[in-house]
Amino acid sequence: MGVACISTMWPVCPTIILLWMWIWLVGCIVQSPAEEVELFHSVKQTMKWTSEPRRDWTEVNMIMGSETAVPVYQACTDSSRRRTLLSQWFERKGAHHLLLDIVFTQEEEPSSLPIPLQVHLLNSDTPLTRFRNGLDVLELQTSMPFPVTVRPDQTSSYLNRSLGLHLGSIIQRGFHLGLSYSGTCVLVASIRLYYRRCPDFVGDLARFEGAAAGSGPQTGSCVQGAVEVSQPVRDCHVDGVWGPLQGACICGPGHQSVDGTCQACRTGYYKPANESGGCQLCPPNSRTDREGSERCDCLQEYDRLPTEPYNLGCTKPPSAPVNASAHRHNDSMLILLWDPPHDRGGREEVMYSIQCLEHGGEAGAPWKACGGDVVFLPASAGLTNTTVSIAGLNPHYDHRLSIQAWNDISVHQRASTASATVTIHRWKFPVIITVAPGPNISDPEITPSSQKHSRFTTWLTAVVAFGGLLLLVVIPITLCTLRRNYTKLRSNQDLELLPMNPGLAYRRPEELDPEPQQDNMVEGVVQLLEGLSDRLLASLREVLVERHQVTLGKELGKGEFGSVYEGIFTQEEGLDIKVAVKTMRVGIHSQEDLHEFLREAEIMKNFDHDNVVRLLGVTLEREQDSPLPIPLVILPFMKHGDLRRFLIAMRYGDIPMFVPLQSLLRFMIDIAAGMEYLSSQGFLHRDLAARNCMLGDDLRVCVADFGLSKKIYSNNYYRQKVAIRVPIKWMAMESLSESIYTTKSDVWSFGVTMWEIVSRGRTPYPGVHNHELLELLLSGYRLKQPEDCDSKLYGIMRSCWDKEPSCRPGFRELGDRLKGFLLELPVLEASQEAHYINQGLEVAAATAAASYYDPHTEHEGAVGNVYLPAPVGAAAAPIDKRDVEEEEEEEEGGYLLCITSGSAVQGDDKC
Repeated sequence: MGVACISTMWPVCPTIILLWMWIWLVGCIVQSPAEEVELFHSVKQTMKWTSEPRRDWTEVNMIMGSETAVPVYQACTDSSRRRTLLSQWFERKGAHHLLLDIVFTQEEEPSSLPIPLQVHLLNSDTPLTRFRNGLDVLELQTSMPFPVTVRPDQTSSYLNRSLGLHLGSIIQRGFHLGLSYSGTCVLVASIRLYYRRCPDFVGDLARFEGAAAGSGPQTGSCVQGAVEVSQPVRDCHVDGVWGPLQGACICGPGHQSVDGTCQACRTGYYKPANESGGCQLCPPNSRTDREGSERCDCLQEYDRLPTEPYNLGCTKPPSAPVNASAHRHNDSMLILLWDPPHDRGGREEVMYSIQCLEHGGEAGAPWKACGGDVVFLPASAGLTNTTVSIAGLNPHYDHRLSIQAWNDISVHQRASTASATVTIHRWKFPVIITVAPGPNISDPEITPSSQKHSRFTTWLTAVVAFGGLLLLVVIPITLCTLRRNYTKLRSNQDLELLPMNPGLAYRRPEELDPEPQQDNMVEGVVQLLEGLSDRLLASLREVLVERHQVTLGKELGKGEFGSVYEGIFTQEEGLDIKVAVKTMRVGIHSQEDLHEFLREAEIMKNFDHDNVVRLLGVTLEREQDSPLPIPLVILPFMKHGDLRRFLIAMRYGDIPMFVPLQSLLRFMIDIAAGMEYLSSQGFLHRDLAARNCMLGDDLRVCVADFGLSKKIYSNNYYRQKVAIRVPIKWMAMESLSESIYTTKSDVWSFGVTMWEIVSRGRTPYPGVHNHELLELLLSGYRLKQPEDCDSKLYGIMRSCWDKEPSCRPGFRELGDRLKGFLLELPVLEASQEAHYINQGLEVAAATAAASYYDPHTEHEGAVGNVYLPAPVGAAAAPIDKRDVEEEEEEEEGGYLLCITSGSAVQGDDKC
């Protein structure tokens, strides 16, 4: 076997040895050493001995290697008869195995044959009066006896020390120690009797009281905050060391394991019963009022279904339907229409029920349920669509139709449902549509002319009403057209930005910036947000700004999700700041999408993290080719632009220096910190890439571009249902195949972003077409290790691309692993590193015309090195414009994807 270990098993044997050493070291570190309980020490205590024959053993005081004299027991006679010495009786005091330390020496025998000193352990329940023969426990002899001619004060140099001698087991109430000797002379300088003890021990959430060595199985108890899964038991071995734990304790509800103890979860966190792991943040719309909670209680008005687990967020009933209206089909049939509620309560499902009441028109008569002749198509309850046909209505009666919206939480809470009401008066004669409030919210009411008026009066009223309605329609259309033309003319101007305070604020030339109109500052945005709830509108006043407060300048870049413009944001009179304005042209498909975006903007305005670009404001703009207003997102202006442009400029030689791995790692650590913050706020980015990370003046990287971001509420995932363009080569497998997005799909994108950084801005999966990528990923294919990439760093990337999302690390773990790897590298002086990177950024800014790298621009590298020259073999080769164009084409191909009904198809112009 030894030969096998040297030859064929050599790679395995060191692993086994290292594993054994690790287990041994862990045992040594976790457990305290065995305790020793001393029963007798001749240097400290006096022992009553019984000698046979009498006076053959004597006690004298001698200096034996110490400054003071100590009692020494000696048996020195000319005879060779056996001399015994019996100690006093000792009580065992819980000892199971007795140990002995003895210091002695012997005189040389005339026959040169050594004669041992015999040590006896005599078990007895009561004291013995004389020595009795028993089994010889130990036979001791010195390796260097002293000669006859030695002086007494020199015998200490011949002492023999024997420590930790095992005398045997104590099986009765007490014991005697016996010595016997048949040689010429023996000197016993020190005797120490003791036993070992397993110390008090806390580990694996179980506590054990100390016990005498060799006590066998001992029962422990769970630490405070822990509960017993099975009874904890450990063996106390003969050497005073605890054996492995049998049984188990786990931290109880509301507690997590921290350094071998159970620590209560902080307020706002919880841990369910009978679950391992740590405390979890309360899901959306729930909270805890104390520490050590096993569940989070729903906020007021929110609830969970009995079948829903506690790790799901709380939800509530939906708000009332909106835009309810009724249209006459014939004399006995109406078509009732409405739109879904603005607030679904955090749930996907919403159902509708129709209630019909009728009134005969008599004064004081009550409303009553419609008769059995009224028929609802397809039904009057359990509706999932927003249209119903109603037949059998009596045209001579007044009718009130209530549309109730409800979900499963409504049924669980047995709460009154929110409803929208349409009142229809008898329509025996022609009808006129007016507006009147309903029972719950303001909804249209259909009112015919009174039967008391003459037919002439009826037609005259109709003509007047029609003329009034025509004016109400024509005037707003005219005003909107004039305003759109003015806004378009103003936004298309080529603006020249003049510095007021260099580096801080800017202003337009006075002749191009007429005084803004202040009268309708709020009404302009409010008119574009018709139907928005009062609560949301009040909250958005902090982030919504009027369109005239933002002046667009030159276009900085254009992508699939909109364009980015340089601009001036007038926060208040006399205070202008330079900003970047991004147009949101993707993801806004309906009024509900716009309201959802504004609800998320309400939360995004509170983002406060050093590695997340701050949202300054949102405004809206009408466009001729869009039925909905287009949001404009106002962000801080980042002078150095996006990270990918910097990396590509460095790779192609526009930045004449080499950025070390330490700096690239700091970029990754900044991005991980920003993404950890976003995920803690419940946001999914869904478009994380180097192009969407911005470089600040202090070299800090900030995560930006929230064009595809989504806030997740009751679930921990988001499913894309509308066809949009998405960055395919940065997407996780589950997002490509099922259109499912989670925090772990953002982790996948972070791994691709790391690959971009290490490869200095190269496009992922070069040469792979869109329709081939998913099949390759499912077969196990992943991005290859970039050149000059450390294997450990590549291993961190690979962990982000695990097939199982749950096996991918979180952003906090990724940040810690990257920081640990950074600590292993040589330390760079921060001032020098900042100097040469800043200088390189200035060169890159001077050669780039926009925030996005333009591959069709001729590049001329700056002359000379800034701080660190490119290492041998790393200098940029001459740029071939065709190579750059091919790379850009690859990026375009990997960036577009059409998502329809949860499946991924190749992007095209129809998406």
